[in-house]
Amino acid sequence: MGGDMNEKLAKRIHNLIKAEEWSELEDLLLNTEDDWVLEMVEQQMYKAEGPQWVNGILSSLGCQTRESTNLRLKVYQAVLRVMMEEEAGRERSIGELVAVLMIHVDIFPSHILVILVDQYVELVRRGQRLQGRWVDLMAKIITSVSHKEEVTVEGHKMTGEDYRYQIVKTLCDLPWSAETAISLLSVIKDVGLPKEELEDVIHKVKQVLNKVDYQSVPPLIYHLVQVVHSKLPHRVLQLVINYFNKQDLKMKSSLDKDCSTDINTEDVMNGDAIEDSKEADLIEAKGTVILHLTHHAQYNPALVQDFLKHMRSSIWLTERLVTPFNLALAFSLTSVEKFQDKILDSLKSCLLKFFREEERSQQCQWLRDAWGNDCDVRSAFITTVENCGMGWDQVSQGLVQLACSLLESGGGIKRDTYASQRAVELAALLLPLIIKRQPHLTRTVISQLSCFILSSSSPEQYIVILEKLVRAVPMAVLNHQDVLCETLNYLEHLPLGAATHLLLALNPLLKINMALKDSLIILLKKMLISRKIESRQIAVRGFLQFLKFSRVMGTLPSSQASMSFSCSLSSTSVNVNVHSVLDSSTNESLCLELLGVLKRCFSQQQEVKCIFYKGLYEVCATNPHLVVSIMELLLQHSQTFMDLRLDALNPVQLRKVVQVQGESVILVEPLGDLLSALAGCQAYYHKHRDVVAAGDGENDNVVSVLNEICSIFDKLIEKLSGCDLGDMGINTNGDFSTGIAAGKKNLLNAQVMAAVFDSLMEYTFLTKKHSQEIVATVLSLFRSQQKIVDLITEKNQKPGKKGEGSKTKGQGRPPSKLTSSFKSNLSLRVTADILTTTLAEEEGQDGEGANDSIRTVLGNNHGFQMYLLSVVENNLSSFKGLTRLEREKLLSPLKGIAKILLEECIGCIGNPDVSDVREIARLRQSLNIVATIMSIFCKHFKHKLEAVLKDVLGKTDVSSSNVLLHKIAKRCQKMLLRILHHKERDSLLKDATILVQMLNTVSQSMDYNSPQLQEVQEWVLQLSKDQNFENPALTEALLKLLFQLSDQVKANHSMTWELAQELHSKLGDHKEDTEVENHDKYSVVTEDSAPTVLGVTLTHLDTALALVELAVCKMRASLSAGDCDLRKVEHCIISKCSAVISGVHEIIQSALPPGSLVDHTLTTVTKLYNALSSYVKYYLDLYRLYSHTQLSGKFEKLVKMSGDLVSGPVYPMITYIDNIQRQVSDMGKGTKKGTVLTARAIKESKLIPSLIFAVEQYEKHLITLSRKSKINLMHEMKLNTNRDFRIMVSALVNGEDGEEENGEEETAGAENGDDVTHSPTSDGDSGDNRSVNSQPSSPDVSSSSKKHNFKSNSSNLPRRGNPCLNKSHKLKRARCLSKGNKV
Repeated sequence: MGGDMNEKLAKRIHNLIKAEEWSELEDLLLNTEDDWVLEMVEQQMYKAEGPQWVNGILSSLGCQTRESTNLRLKVYQAVLRVMMEEEAGRERSIGELVAVLMIHVDIFPSHILVILVDQYVELVRRGQRLQGRWVDLMAKIITSVSHKEEVTVEGHKMTGEDYRYQIVKTLCDLPWSAETAISLLSVIKDVGLPKEELEDVIHKVKQVLNKVDYQSVPPLIYHLVQVVHSKLPHRVLQLVINYFNKQDLKMKSSLDKDCSTDINTEDVMNGDAIEDSKEADLIEAKGTVILHLTHHAQYNPALVQDFLKHMRSSIWLTERLVTPFNLALAFSLTSVEKFQDKILDSLKSCLLKFFREEERSQQCQWLRDAWGNDCDVRSAFITTVENCGMGWDQVSQGLVQLACSLLESGGGIKRDTYASQRAVELAALLLPLIIKRQPHLTRTVISQLSCFILSSSSPEQYIVILEKLVRAVPMAVLNHQDVLCETLNYLEHLPLGAATHLLLALNPLLKINMALKDSLIILLKKMLISRKIESRQIAVRGFLQFLKFSRVMGTLPSSQASMSFSCSLSSTSVNVNVHSVLDSSTNESLCLELLGVLKRCFSQQQEVKCIFYKGLYEVCATNPHLVVSIMELLLQHSQTFMDLRLDALNPVQLRKVVQVQGESVILVEPLGDLLSALAGCQAYYHKHRDVVAAGDGENDNVVSVLNEICSIFDKLIEKLSGCDLGDMGINTNGDFSTGIAAGKKNLLNAQVMAAVFDSLMEYTFLTKKHSQEIVATVLSLFRSQQKIVDLITEKNQKPGKKGEGSKTKGQGRPPSKLTSSFKSNLSLRVTADILTTTLAEEEGQDGEGANDSIRTVLGNNHGFQMYLLSVVENNLSSFKGLTRLEREKLLSPLKGIAKILLEECIGCIGNPDVSDVREIARLRQSLNIVATIMSIFCKHFKHKLEAVLKDVLGKTDVSSSNVLLHKIAKRCQKMLLRILHHKERDSLLKDATILVQMLNTVSQSMDYNSPQLQEVQEWVLQLSKDQNFENPALTEALLKLLFQLSDQVKANHSMTWELAQELHSKLGDHKEDTEVENHDKYSVVTEDSAPTVLGVTLTHLDTALALVELAVCKMRASLSAGDCDLRKVEHCIISKCSAVISGVHEIIQSALPPGSLVDHTLTTVTKLYNALSSYVKYYLDLYRLYSHTQLSGKFEKLVKMSGDLVSGPVYPMITYIDNIQRQVSDMGKGTKKGTVLTARAIKESKLIPSLIFAVEQYEKHLITLSRKSKINLMHEMKLNTNRDFRIMVSALVNGEDGEEENGEEETAGAENGDDVTHSPTSDGDSGDNRSVNSQPSSPDVSSSSKKHNFKSNSSNLPRRGNPCLNKSHKLKRARCLSKGNKV
């Protein structure tokens, strides 16, 4: 075609398009050669008027004729072909052309649309890149053809929707590259596929993900989420979660494999670099995908709701939920405020369940076999925190919120449980790691911790976390100093121990921030003059801490150390660097100032002084160069209350120590604490003389101070040892009640003197060389102290006086309550030293003659040793309320006490001579202390248990805590056997009980897989078989220990069934004419101990059933998660249920003693049926989810076993319980005991219906399962005949003559069916009269009605108003009872 002709034709077409003469334009195009038309289109399409040209040509070709349709298709394909070869810079023109082509798609007939679709499919089949705006046409074409009512493809007719489905299937069958998948997903998004077709797309994307690199994953997931939108978000979530969890496992296994393979060093370096690169790409991909999902969730709540469903379905399967990706996604989705609390609560609930299961798993081998604990929660959270360093800010915020939520679970009344402790430990691990990687979250964390500290009743655990933060990231914490200062402003509202710990936690910050230190000192000065005593005590503790950590290099000048308080207050505050050793002069200035400030404590209340005096020894221990200054201050103050004249009988001036102000009596000075502090400081100086005097040497002032201290104590000891009460200034005839001022004064005087004697004994042991004379002095001081105690005790027991001088026995009102218990001033540290010295000397560790005399003196002073033991017990009783720091201080003396008392108990307990009652009491108290200390070690010092036990046992060469614990267990066994083989063991059985409890404590701290624990279990088992203890407490303790150990080391043991057989043999059968086979395998089970053994056995059965319930819940959760390989778990459950059923079978046939054991038995049997019902529900779920389910043979046997061994005997047991309850109630009528028995009968009337309801529910689920499985599971089940209101016919045979005929009919009915039921099911062939083997006809075969069950307890009572009937009823009822029939 020539150029002129082409130009004329183009001009003609342009005019017709402009005039919209479509008919004329169509004729022109059809009469022109197709090649010329296509050539013109290609020339004009990229010009400015190109889209208008294409639109006009396509508009004129209306598809009314074949020629028009073919030309239209050719033009369409030509434009499409040119756009596929587009060049850069023409994006705008191409976009306009695509819009034109989209407008004209719907005009094409279906067969043309099929051609266009096939062209696209062919491009995908050839693997051509689908990039450009032209790809968008594919979605429009597929959508258009899907709207056609009929489409013909290769001679086959189908609907447009069917053709679309065929196209989607064809595309999914083709191989997709990452680019192709992304392009096709954007096409499919615009098509809008239904759910069924989307399933194929999701499955195809799942295949693609396994082949592409990590960098291609985020765009794939992004487009897939856009495709699915709100139709199948759960499928996309499951796909994403499974993919990344699988990749994490693959990455972990490859890293582990590389670590375990020995290869060339260069290869290792190259491999590590590659793995690091892959791991970085994977982390980046996860972060991007999480960002896409979170962004999509902001406007699509269905995504978050489906994720919540996933979390809740996985709440029993921690290993499925707690993975690095799942956690990161969950924390990121907390940014959706509407679902934030629900997500955090679900995570918290899952973690707490896991921790509870972890605790049970440590105690039960069966649970470990059924469900291996493969979830490493700690590692998953640490990995998540580390990934947050890649910029996952939204994840970090959610992680902090969860950690704070876990901290909340550690407060309140449940803070001591294992789960809450583990939750707090996890939070304490995470928060410092988060702040290290995300410092901008520091303010949020410390603000939350501050709230917990100020609001919690036990803020100790939160202060520990704050302390970790301060040590890990001090500068990040200091950047928010205002939060810390605000917390310190509320310092006075905290408990004393918590406030002290908080000050110590913030101590490292004082080294680097002078402003914080200055504000703290000002705050403490204000608190020291507060009206609240608690605030003053906290202030004293704070200043004492400054003294501890402000080290000085030499002894302070005496004149400056004793300067007046007013002078110290006028001096300016000095900025110092705490812990600084280089700037000693600055620290000296601060110490001088603080000592001056603390002198104000001498004028404070006695509670403040006690804190002050007890803290000074710790100051000396950490800052030794302050010892002399502290001694001088204490010496000067103590001289105020001393009268050291030769003619003074009592050097203590009690009138200055205790003062009377009107009706109130005030203890001005806790003199015992003051003297104890002075003695402790002097003892420390003598012990560390070289360190204290280094550099300066001992000047004359130091020698003078020491001499004066020794002089005071020597004169006190000289005058008070062996003195009488009158010489002490104590009025023996005075009143010691707290109701009047004189009595209070006398009582305080006595308490002060008792405390002074304690301090003198402490001084003697600390500073004097041990000799016979020193021991005699100590005992003399002790006897004098005991005179005071005996006087107060006597006054306390003496009746009150009625009138002056009236002493008649029994007359007058009782006196006011006396404070007869004296709190000893002996510190645990000194008490441990005294005990060690005393008992070591008694054992003859030194062979000198003088020491033999010392042993004789101490051995004859039982009261002194009991006093020392009581001091230890008082300290142990308050151990639980101490803070962590205070507990750490007591560890060293506790180790010494445990060591010496354990050796004492091993050497003396169970000796042949048991006539000395006082010695037995002393040893029992010693053993109690050892058991308590061992419990403290195992509970509060787990992290250093091995080192502690090494010190206690003296076995430094042992490197295993299990071996050390086993050595203690062997010592307990030795003492226990010695007691049990003693000829007169009755008085020692209490000691045996303590030993068993101690053995329990020790065994709980052993690893469950250690051979030492196995040995202990075998020993306890053999002991229970060989020994009859004849002591209920010992029997109960030993059997509890036996069950616990057996559960720890054995998954399946027959001990429950064997003990149940023994119980059945000893208690007898509830049917009098039934003989029970005799069993004597366990000597511990006798007729006397049977009730105790039964209670322990039932408790163990309850524990076993709780484990079964837990395992079934996890099975059902795994079933919903798609994990169906549960054969191992099912085998474990069946074995456990079989063991429980066997034990219950023996127990419910026994003649149970009336009382609480009957209630416990009914409750246990109810729990058994509830557990079996849960197991049956698992199979019902299985049939609901999977069509080809089959019942296991073992399950069928278990159901048969439950019918034979439990359902059969359970109804005679209920009848037996009713009978014995009525008999006991009749015997106790009209008495106080009868009222108690009536209350118990009411309780049992509620337990029995609950049991029957549980049985009916079990049978109901079995009938449903029988229908689904086509297997008669009710074949061996005995249907209930004990459920409704029943009339015993035999009781009415001799009733009124007018009812004789009816009585005969009812008797005939009773002979056929045992009894006649007055219920809807008792007419004719009732369900209760069917044979056991009959086929159940409907699920309603069991008539369960609680109101009928409640009537059954009163159905046998005679009606009032007919004495003959009442009499006849009583006679017949008695006969029935004697024959063992049902009433």
